[in-house]
Amino acid sequence: MTGLETITVLFVLVLALALLIERFLEILKAVYDLLDSRLDWYRYWTRRTERLRDRLEKKLRVFEYVKPASAARILDRFRAVLLPETAQHSGTVPVLAGDLVRAVSVKTAMKVVGVGLGILLAFLADINLLGIWIEAGDNPEWISNLPPGVGMTLSGLAIGLGAGPVHKIITTIERRRERGQRQGGQA
Repeated sequence: MTGLETITVLFVLVLALALLIERFLEILKAVYDLLDSRLDWYRYWTRRTERLRDRLEKKLRVFEYVKPASAARILDRFRAVLLPETAQHSGTVPVLAGDLVRAVSVKTAMKVVGVGLGILLAFLADINLLGIWIEAGDNPEWISNLPPGVGMTLSGLAIGLGAGPVHKIITTIERRRERGQRQGGQA
């Protein structure tokens, strides 16, 4: 196989692994949702929400001395994290619900599991996208001297985050290689 064919096969493998992890996480979340509904885990999420509410009340006492307009940026950030973008929420007072806390927690846990699986698969399959990046063009010396484990870890991180980030990385590497080939051909 030529170098281009090898890289293409590697890119296809990376995309396939990212899609595989995404599907696995969807199945894992469905199983969790089923267990959550059957075993009435809503009680746990309600208790956790109440603890979060109490902790936030203590920390947000400072807002007693701040004008509402000044606090709007923080409340908007809070709303962006907890409420889905499709929600028609227009209030200025944040409201906690067990379902919202559960959704954020499960989403975060799924990302952590995905990244862990991605790193594991990158090490098992010896995938190093950073190595291809280094071969594609001029790099600072510190990038060229990184140990292979760093490249595999970063590759696994990208794989674990899903097909979207992997596709962006692959597209960037391809552009960089094409630019390097054009500059190499002109010199």
